[in-house]
Amino acid sequence: MIEPTKNEAVRPEAILREFYNRNGCVRIRPDDPEKGRHGGVELRLVVGDMAERKSVLGAMKVLNLPHGKVYRKQKTRRQWVVPIYARADILMFLKIVKPKNSTALSKRVQATAKRRTAAERAL
Repeated sequence: MIEPTKNEAVRPEAILREFYNRNGCVRIRPDDPEKGRHGGVELRLVVGDMAERKSVLGAMKVLNLPHGKVYRKQKTRRQWVVPIYARADILMFLKIVKPKNSTALSKRVQATAKRRTAAERAL
């Protein structure tokens, strides 16, 4: 975890960048209509304990970044997952936080096709 020095307060972007670079990922799942699966995009920040969870959620609140419901990774482990589901929210996270390979991730997230409605498929 980032330790602040005496004269410097830790910025929320730095906190989120450190957690994403340490144990975060972006999951992209394509549409598969034959199997009845809808595609989607999800960004996950994995934190180790309640103190880390509070610091991540506090940093996200300061930066106005929405997130999904925080859940435990596995019942037997003490890790928590802070998900971000919406494509626009993920792009905003990548733009503000600027983790490693953020430009490549932004391009991949933007390239994912939006789910088409029945009316759009008929055209």
